[in-house]
Amino acid sequence: MALSLFAVGSVSLAALLPSACETGGIGDPCIPEEEYFGSFSGFQVSQENIESRSFQCETRICLVNHFQGRVSCPLGQPNPADVGRLCTSMGDACDSDKEACTVSDTFGNNCDDATPCPDGFECDVNGFCRCTDDSPCPTNYFCDNDREGATNQCVLAVCHDEENCQDANATPEQNAGKVCCLPGTFTPVGTGVCGECAEKGFRNAKNSVYCSCRCGVAEGQPEDDNFNFCECPDGFECAEVRPNLGLGDEQLTGKYCVKKDDPIISNGKIDPAAAATECGSVQGQTGTGCEGNPI
Repeated sequence: MALSLFAVGSVSLAALLPSACETGGIGDPCIPEEEYFGSFSGFQVSQENIESRSFQCETRICLVNHFQGRVSCPLGQPNPADVGRLCTSMGDACDSDKEACTVSDTFGNNCDDATPCPDGFECDVNGFCRCTDDSPCPTNYFCDNDREGATNQCVLAVCHDEENCQDANATPEQNAGKVCCLPGTFTPVGTGVCGECAEKGFRNAKNSVYCSCRCGVAEGQPEDDNFNFCECPDGFECAEVRPNLGLGDEQLTGKYCVKKDDPIISNGKIDPAAAATECGSVQGQTGTGCEGNPI
């Protein structure tokens, strides 16, 4: 992923007004919604993300302020396809007796008379697109249709030991050798994930992913008297996180409460170009697409 100007669900003014002015909970940790998908490879330090409907935050805003990886998987992991963990059917044998092919993600569309399935899929009586051996499943997915209890959908599956999941609250030593799983579950992540950046540059999860609130419009934009902006509490600064480039929801652009000591704040704005230089040493997965220096 390159520059992130997406948000999880657009938000209406009415949806934000009841909670936008609240400052309680700003700075509390949150797990972005994307991390509940097994095919999500994590955030890049060059991007920001503003989740506007987070039930983990009193303000409903979970801010990802130039963070690398997954909050729920501090060390990241290599791509299962590169280390022999990828399954091509649910009956594949795994290297360890403790491992079994486990579904990480399902690819499927809902269908009905008005919404037909893509070519190569059939509309099941239960309202989903049913695959066959000839269906064009995404790369590394296969049609789960050859076993009892098959889902008849394209799935991404990997060899997995459910006791081998990383814990966001564990030490690097405790997480060493373990893999990424969906938050609060034993479901494995089916793609490569970068390790998170060092604490020193504020690009680790604690300092760059937290509950926030919108405190002002983007630079150059007229004031919005109808929006209930918040006041930032002690320890936070109102800084522009997302300029208004005419893309996406305008009410997600502008200034947010960010941690005051964050080194990528420059002249009241977040400087995306400075984020990569602050990644520092990475305890975990590095390599192509990852910033930071391996330890």
